[in-house]
Order: sequence, then structure tokens, then C-alpha cells
Amino acid sequence: MKTGLFGGSFDPIHIGHLILAREALEQLGLDRVIFIPAAISPHKLHREPAPAGARLEMVRAAVEGEPGFEVEDCELGREGPSFTIDTVRLLRDRNPADVFFYFIGDDNLAKLHTWLEIDELKRLVQFVVLAREAAAGPCEFPRVVRKVDVSSTEVRKRVARGQSIRYLLPHRAGEVNYRNGLYQND
Repeated sequence: MKTGLFGGSFDPIHIGHLILAREALEQLGLDRVIFIPAAISPHKLHREPAPAGARLEMVRAAVEGEPGFEVEDCELGREGPSFTIDTVRLLRDRNPADVFFYFIGDDNLAKLHTWLEIDELKRLVQFVVLAREAAAGPCEFPRVVRKVDVSSTEVRKRVARGQSIRYLLPHRAGEVNYRNGLYQND
């Protein structure tokens, strides 16, 4: 089975995540994409995310009923930062016959060399860069490019300003956001 792994804080998950995941699923001929919300992203320690349970609920609401999309919550049960290497090892142990593709945003590419056990990760997965606009410069990994002009930062700012986030998040994920009062003080 060809499995895409899409980790991240998903703070919040938005339509851009879903569009790029669907594009990667189709372009790479994947059997499934697993969304993996991080408890604590090691590269975003400067900002405390929304509660893990609320982010997980938003991710589940966002992918519910989407063929080929699944959710894995293994990182939320671990103490400390969520390291990709730990998750990949766990999922490989559970699914030893799978071939894994790990999605990273083009904004994370420059810091990839700092990831814990990056050489081992490169051996265990095929990295795939998800780019929200035309790719710039050469890259050692395959890219999935789709123009998407939305970000989690933008969503959080709009909520804090009292602006609508309709059409930026799947409807049910937006309901979870409002019900939990997330990002109002960002």
C-alpha cells in the first residue's frame, strides 16, 4: 500500500491542507493519506497551539467522509515534542508492507536538515514537498504544486479580528473551532 503521511500542528486545519493532500493522493497514486496532528511541533515552540483535543476534532471533522483520508492520533498521546521519526517508526511497525511518503510544506524545506534523525527519516520515507505556489529552484524531492492562498496563520488572525472563516475551513471543522472558542485572543 502506498501511504502518504501528513503531519503538522493543523492549528487549524484548512482547505489548503485538504486540497494539497488530495492533489498528492492523485498525482502520486497513493492508496491513502493519513493526517497526523502533532501534540507539540518541535519547530513551533514559540507559540502554544490550540488544545490538542480540539485540533484533533477539527481534523477528524475535516476529513470525515473523504475517500482515502484517515486520521492518526498517536502523537497526541506522547509527552514532549512530536518527532516525525518516532511516528514513522510506529507506523512502519504497524504496516511493514507499506511504502511511505511524508509530506512537508515548502516553507519547511530549508529547515529539514534540522529534523531529528533526518538521515534515517530519508531512508524510511520518500519526502514530498507540498507547495502552495509555483516552486522556486531545484529540490531533491518530488513536489506537488497547487496554487492555494490560505494559511493557518491567516485563519487565526481572522478569528481574532471577528472576521468570517467560512470557505477557509471545511464547514464542520469551522463549527468545532467556534464551539471551542479557539483563536479569539490570538
